Amino acid sequence: MAWDDTMTTMLRVMINDTEATQTYTDDRLKQMLVVAAQYVDMEMDFDNTYTITVGATASASTISPDPVGVGDDPFVNFTVLKAACLADLSTFRTRALMAGVKAKCGPAVLETMKHIDGFKELLTQGPCAAYEKLKQNWTFGDARLIHAVLSPFVSNDFDPTSLSAGSDPPELQRNVLSV
Repeated sequence: MAWDDTMTTMLRVMINDTEATQTYTDDRLKQMLVVAAQYVDMEMDFDNTYTITVGATASASTISPDPVGVGDDPFVNFTVLKAACLADLSTFRTRALMAGVKAKCGPAVLETMKHIDGFKELLTQGPCAAYEKLKQNWTFGDARLIHAVLSPFVSNDFDPTSLSAGSDPPELQRNVLSV
């Protein structure tokens, strides 16, 4: 299967757009995936080098080589998560514009719409948060990076000969008092 078929289906399931009347067309999801792939490729390193073309139309947007075809599951999964995050951000913006304040003139009623809080929670706990956590785990999964963080600091004037007992010059040796 090609990336646009597999990843579009994965994204549609991730954003819960599987009903008979879908919110997004396949072309719109493909565009989201290509934009997400551009960000993912910029943020992380993978075994494969991708050429990503963000076109004005879905047919002009490409990812090469096909990440599904080469079996690059991490790239596929990160891209789908990032695209789901972008879709949720888009939904949040739309809902935020529609939400607001309801006011009545009769017996004065002023009410704020609280249903936007659910979308805000989705952003902090949903695909965006999962993407960031996975990205952090992927980045810190590099043993060289962890080694660099956990290794002891050695100054530029470190002398390894001073590690053996009794090799300190007399001016650096301390007198130890025994009680």
